[in-house]
Amino acid sequence: MEIKRFRVHEDKEKIQNQDEIAKIKKEIEEEDRIFQQELQAKDKLLNKFELDQLKQLCIKMLGGGPEPEYFEERGTGKQIELPQYRSDYIHFIIEELRLYQIKDYALENKITYDSFFEK
Repeated sequence: MEIKRFRVHEDKEKIQNQDEIAKIKKEIEEEDRIFQQELQAKDKLLNKFELDQLKQLCIKMLGGGPEPEYFEERGTGKQIELPQYRSDYIHFIIEELRLYQIKDYALENKITYDSFFEK
């Protein structure tokens, strides 16, 4: 009789664990879906910015832009700073700012208008 009760308890515990795992998995999937939507929205919005506007956003909101990358010349070992492109700024901003921050900046600086955000 004791063994039967133990198995019933063990089965209930297993079901609870599976339910918790399913719940956590669903939460993670929802967070990932939201993250992907926000990522796409950030990219779409930042494509409205000119390079100088991206640079200004970085300075005003983040205190500076992406870290420069360097190339080491063979033989001399001289470090040459590589140019920074529009995509470097976009990737940096996407990583550092939330969508609402970029949106507020874009509206405040008349880079885009409310109608851009209406679906």
